[in-house]
Amino acid sequence: MPAIGAKRVGVIGAGMVGVCAASWLQRDGHSVYLIEAGEPGWGASFGNAGCLNGSSVTPVSMPGVVRNVPRWLLDPLGPLSLRWSYLPAIAPWLVRFIRAGTPKKVRIQARALRPLVGPTLDALSLLVSAAGAEDLVHRLGHLYVYRSAESLAKDRLAWALRRENGVEIDEFDADELRQLEPVLSREYVRGLLVRENGHTSNPLGLVQRLLDQGGELIRARAHGFRLDGARLAAIQTESDWLTHTPPAMVAATLNMDPATIAKFPKDKPEILPA
Repeated sequence: MPAIGAKRVGVIGAGMVGVCAASWLQRDGHSVYLIEAGEPGWGASFGNAGCLNGSSVTPVSMPGVVRNVPRWLLDPLGPLSLRWSYLPAIAPWLVRFIRAGTPKKVRIQARALRPLVGPTLDALSLLVSAAGAEDLVHRLGHLYVYRSAESLAKDRLAWALRRENGVEIDEFDADELRQLEPVLSREYVRGLLVRENGHTSNPLGLVQRLLDQGGELIRARAHGFRLDGARLAAIQTESDWLTHTPPAMVAATLNMDPATIAKFPKDKPEILPA
């Protein structure tokens, strides 16, 4: 029987974020449906390393990151690619990105990130247990290795941010690394182990098992929304409006095209972006 105050809740996207949101909403007594145009778990949730990092408090924009841009742009396998015709449009965002990377601002961001990502594994464990997926989630820690003390020194601010926010870190020299991981190349002379982190050995498999706990799956693509006063009343798909009474709450993972994202009312608390 639905709980008192229960709502009909739509979750757009059946990836890792979507199925977890749906599972928690269903545990709270809501009636949940997921809208997914493709195969659940075959998007970003499939093509990733499956890391579950409560220690990920370092912002993307860090002091000095702009100095790496020329090298990244010249490297065909680098982490940055830019369509030069798009530069005028993206320039204001790039300026804000660079300004966000001051030592003071990254410390503020790290403090804000820790309570959000820190409980990741503990929060997930309840859903994993209910889905019978304990064999897919492992808390073995993450080992970061460096080829020189100088390369480690370049990351000193990132490691300081982790320590300042309660992340426990074990540091190893070359000999200790060999004892910890005998098969590791001797090129690596420094290592840092974050024991609290974990990973899933099968991201797609984990999504599929969690999906069984997350309500009804509707095969469709979300195109827009309809409001009832200050609340979201319906989600538009290519073939139908998914309407409910009382008006639906919508939890959106935002794994949709930008034109659809732009249709979200910007000041409505019913939208829960991920």
